[in-house]
Amino acid sequence: MIGLPKMLVPVAKHAGIKVPDNINNFNRAEYPHWVVYTTLQLGAPLPYSTAHGDNAKVIAGIPDSRIRQITLKEVEELGFAIGTPIP
Repeated sequence: MIGLPKMLVPVAKHAGIKVPDNINNFNRAEYPHWVVYTTLQLGAPLPYSTAHGDNAKVIAGIPDSRIRQITLKEVEELGFAIGTPIP
């Protein structure tokens, strides 16, 4: 489980998500992919150790025209993985 936004910064940047310089104070409208990624990823159980990286790629691949309207179901259908961690 990822508990702090700063833990996601390197993975998000690597996937191509635009990350604000100040992750604690930014205009949410300018960083919609970052907002969606952190909203869905923070505190969510990771079904495997690299799920946060794979999930970042899923979010980065959503077109700008869709990111503000996409549903959780649609994100999961694209491959965003949330689930019970494997022991």
